[in-house]
Amino acid sequence: MRRALAGLRTMSGPDRGPGSAQGDPPGKAVEITVRLLASYRQYLPADHDERAGYAVRVVPGTPAGQLLHELPIPAGDGYTFFVNGRHADRDQVLREGDVLSVFPAVGGG
Repeated sequence: MRRALAGLRTMSGPDRGPGSAQGDPPGKAVEITVRLLASYRQYLPADHDERAGYAVRVVPGTPAGQLLHELPIPAGDGYTFFVNGRHADRDQVLREGDVLSVFPAVGGG
């Protein structure tokens, strides 16, 4: 699954991407911090502290849903996510410096 993230990073090369409505120049990669929380910490890259996030570079205009799809969490898992500490839609465009936090779904009654 890390291969998918590596591919996303590759897409962020200097001559790729159309630029975003937020004014990012075309092709300039933006850096997003990903925080995998609770039981998702087990999917963090091996060289990262489980309490910290890790940086991912994406092309300008990347929606949260695309990056979520590329994360190393099991396909089909239910989860909640926030961008900068607030609930967000999957189509929210990620911007330089955003923090994407992902929590597994909580069950119970």
